[in-house]
Amino acid sequence: MDDEVVLAHPVARVFSYLADPARLADWLPEVSGVQADATSGAGVGTGFSLRLRREGEELPGAGDLIAYEPPWSVAYRLRAGAHTNVLRLTCAANDGATRVHVHQAGDGRPLTVDLSVLRQALPGDRLVPPGHP
Repeated sequence: MDDEVVLAHPVARVFSYLADPARLADWLPEVSGVQADATSGAGVGTGFSLRLRREGEELPGAGDLIAYEPPWSVAYRLRAGAHTNVLRLTCAANDGATRVHVHQAGDGRPLTVDLSVLRQALPGDRLVPPGHP
C-alpha cells in the first residue's frame, strides 16, 4: 500500500518531523500513543512503545526505527498483537517543496496513513496534490 503527498517545506524540515517516533500518532490515526525516549536521539535500532487501536480495542505494542538516512528516508517496524507493519517514508526535493512517499508492508491489515494532517503539523504549509508543483 502506498501514499504520497507534496508539502511546501524543505526536505530537512519534513524529514525531521516524520523521523520523530513521538509524532507517529499525528499521521497514523490508529496509533493512539507513543512513548519514545526523547533523550536517546534517532537512529537505526531506536525503540519505543506504542498503543494501537484495532477493531475497537487498544493493543499495547512496540516499534523501532529500522532505517534512518537523513534527510531522505526513514522506516519503522510497528508490532501490536500478532501483527507487524513496516512503513518506509521517502522524502524527495520537488521544486522547493518535498514529495513524501509512504510504502507499507506487513502481515495483516495495513494501517491507515493520513498525510493530510501534516498541514496542521507543519504551520504555514499547503498540501499540493501529487503531480502538481
